[in-house]
Amino acid sequence: MRAVTTPIAPESSPPKKTVLPGVALGFTIAGLCIVCLWPVGLVLAILAMVKTGKPEHAGRRGLAIAALCVAGLGLFTIGIQAAIAIPNFVSFQARSKQAECKVNLKAFFGTVRAYVVDNHPVDSFAMMGFEPGPRNRYAYVLRMPEDVIPVAGAFPALDPEAIQAALDQAGVEPGLEGTCPDCSVTAVCVGNVDNDDTLDVWSISTVDRTSANGETIPLGTPYNHVNDVRE
Repeated sequence: MRAVTTPIAPESSPPKKTVLPGVALGFTIAGLCIVCLWPVGLVLAILAMVKTGKPEHAGRRGLAIAALCVAGLGLFTIGIQAAIAIPNFVSFQARSKQAECKVNLKAFFGTVRAYVVDNHPVDSFAMMGFEPGPRNRYAYVLRMPEDVIPVAGAFPALDPEAIQAALDQAGVEPGLEGTCPDCSVTAVCVGNVDNDDTLDVWSISTVDRTSANGETIPLGTPYNHVNDVRE
């Protein structure tokens, strides 16, 4: 009788190892902190999922799934970061625009002090040679409505009624009081730096003042009566 032999099945080869899932997981984790790495991690995670779908790389499937899950979490993280960063960036831009007003008011103060000391009449911005520049976002007021330097044409204009309303709200009145050299001169700048309904109002004077809330304002110090940037 012939013996019947049972064929022995060949041993299955162990799954091949690939570093792609591990690299993808590393990039997606780093992308939670460094936003620019998140797209790279997402692409690598997708490629890792495709590659580990093949039988020879099936042993690394778990890392590929983890990388894809972390990439999904990164999308929500980026959204949260954007929700925080964008308003802060807008506020930073608005605050940087306020620097124009402060610098120009200080320049005006230096000019008007020289005029007062030399007993020159302080009649107008033009007489003192004060010019805020060709791209001023603020309107500058020495007297209403006679002596106002309007907002430059590249930016939304402020009509005299809006400027006067802003001055009334701030409780500040620009102009000259007394007879020079024993006089006081106050100049104001008014602007809309973040495109809402509130106007930013600053002033500077040649004498010490007291604000509406009782705060002492030293002479030559730009003072913010209405802050258009305040959240």
